[in-house]
Amino acid sequence: MVNGLRTDDSPGMDRLQEFALVLRTLRSDRGLTQEQLAELIDRSVQTVSNMERGETLPTIDTLARIAERLRIPLRELTDVFDPGETIAPDRLPLEVELLQSSRRLSLRDLRVAVKMLKAFPEGR
Repeated sequence: MVNGLRTDDSPGMDRLQEFALVLRTLRSDRGLTQEQLAELIDRSVQTVSNMERGETLPTIDTLARIAERLRIPLRELTDVFDPGETIAPDRLPLEVELLQSSRRLSLRDLRVAVKMLKAFPEGR
């Protein structure tokens, strides 16, 4: 147990690495440098770098700061620690990008996008 979160193994990528990828993707999608994110969350650049390399897990307080400053649900950062969920490493950045893109859509366009996605056959 690290900072209150379990890092169970998952196929293909450990959960700490999955979190690192999510954080890197969220930061870069917003055009932020590690320095800018560190300043936003009142942490050191080294702390952000360590999190993005999968070296350390943030505390709950840091997770809350990241979610608040990036204006995302906290769950978006912590889903990777759900033992029932395993996401292939090549899917993870695409899913994060899809979620972020959907937030920029109007309600009407979001409904259209959902219908389009539902038209695809199921399968992983």
